[in-house]
Parts: sequence; structure tokens; C-alpha cells
Amino acid sequence: MNFDLTDEQQMLQAAARDFLAARLSSEKIRALAETDDAFSEDLWKEIGVEGPRYDSIMGRPTGEVIREITTDLEPTPEQVDQWIRFKQDRARAYLQKETVTFPDTRAVLEKLKASGTAIAVGTSASRDTAELLLRQIGVLPLIPVLVTSDDVREGKPAPDTYLEALRRSGGNAERTLVVEDSLSGLRAATAAGTWSAAVRNNLSYSGPRFLGNFPDLRSLAVTIESLDQ
Repeated sequence: MNFDLTDEQQMLQAAARDFLAARLSSEKIRALAETDDAFSEDLWKEIGVEGPRYDSIMGRPTGEVIREITTDLEPTPEQVDQWIRFKQDRARAYLQKETVTFPDTRAVLEKLKASGTAIAVGTSASRDTAELLLRQIGVLPLIPVLVTSDDVREGKPAPDTYLEALRRSGGNAERTLVVEDSLSGLRAATAAGTWSAAVRNNLSYSGPRFLGNFPDLRSLAVTIESLDQ
């Protein structure tokens, strides 16, 4: 089975650690998880509400989550936009302090590009945040198609992000694999009709084209190659 590849990088740290990385110790990985919660906590304090932990909203657009959490406050659109900007500014500040990527990221992307596999990133982050992070870790030139929250009407778990990535890359859903690290992203992939897999996040999920959970990109690549034989 041959696949086109739509790679999801959750970029609210953004995003996603699927393709973000430099060799990390377990201590640094724990520190990164704390960073995710840190800028979420900053946002809830700014708004003045008790908000959810980052891991429960990972993959969803910031604006959608804010509107849901602040329903009783009846904020104006201008207030919501201000909170979104606050969160984005904090996220970028945290990301600039510590860039995170895994050892197999660049190698796998380069191998895919060399093989002629179509690659796209679909993220719930803003374009500014996504490009900042991809540029920092040196893989932006390897990503010909980048779809962000700025490009779609509805974020994950709606299929819009992946449908737009398919449209821009000329991909076919039946021959596309979405690599995710969030439940909302896996649901979006299923809704878009693509294959999906979870990497570095032991998610409990079942879908008609879900390949399973994988510890890293290399092990996922080996599985895909075996399907192709």
C-alpha cells in the first residue's frame, strides 16, 4: 500500500511533538509538558477562569476553546481576539526559550521528500507560530504545504484542516496517512477519510483506518514500508 503523507505537528507547543525535536532526556520531556500547561495557565489567569489542562484541549483551535470556556462571561469578539493574541504571544515566548525536536524528525522528512512522497502539515496553531517553530528546528523548507488555523473555518476534530491539506497537496484521502498526537486530530483524520496513526502518545482510539500507536517516526515508517510490500 502506498501513502501520500499528511504529517500533523501539534504546534501549540505547538505543536506537536511529532516532528519537533533534538535529543531530550526524560527530565526535559517532563519540563516540556509543564511548559504546555504553563502557557495554558497563563491564559486562564488572564481571562479569570478555571480552565482545562492543556492535554485535554490539545489539537483544538485556541479561539474555539476560549469561546467555549467563557460562554458565561459573554465576551465581545474583540475580547476573544485579545485573549487569542495573548495566548499566541505567550506560546511563542515559551517556544523561543526551548526548541524541542526528536532525533528522527529531519531524517524521516528528508527520506519522504527524496522518495517523492507528498508532505503537508495541518495544525491548529496560527501561521505565525507554526512557521516560527518549523523554521527554528530547520524543517520548514521540507514542508511544501502548511495549513493552519488561519486557513480553515472549523478546527479539529472537524475535518477542515486535513481536507484543505489534501486539496493543496493534490492528495487522495484513501492514500494519505495523518500522523497525530491528539484525539481531536485523530478524529479529524477519520472525518476526512484518511488513514491515521498516533506517535509518541499512547492514545486510546479506534477508527476504520487507524494503524495504531507508535513510539517514534522510524517505527511507523517501517510499518508503512511493510504494508507497501
